[in-house]
Amino acid sequence: MTLNNFADLGSVLGIFFVVIGLLISIRQFQFSRTIDYMRHLCDSSVINTRAKVDAWLASSEDDSVRLQALENDYELHAHVKAFLSFCNQVSIAYRFGTLNNKMAFDIWFPLIPIYWERLHFYILWRRANGYPIGYNFEKFARDIRAFQNAKNKSR
Repeated sequence: MTLNNFADLGSVLGIFFVVIGLLISIRQFQFSRTIDYMRHLCDSSVINTRAKVDAWLASSEDDSVRLQALENDYELHAHVKAFLSFCNQVSIAYRFGTLNNKMAFDIWFPLIPIYWERLHFYILWRRANGYPIGYNFEKFARDIRAFQNAKNKSR
């Protein structure tokens, strides 16, 4: 083996180790980001906002009554928007691959799919008013459901 062959082998090994290091770094970032969102959900302000959203959703079975309540109560509407924004942020992070999928699917099940179903009427109302929202949220909810269904079938 010549010196050039050793240099070529060294370059290939160097590139290999750089790629492995990069993949490990990306995976660690995904785990960290997933945990950060989980911690944020446990923050007292998010818990308070979620409680207000839950109370609003439970206030009536009639979607038009709930929507009227939002039109009459700016603060309540701000809480609903904030909670939906949080769900959208997590969903966008998922879309761009900054979350660890399996971990995220386990952490956010059943929360994301349930809130997608419960807030769907509100999202459609906002879309009808010109706000293109909820598409990432919808995809994340569907993907979580599909993952959980596949997981349950394999058991």
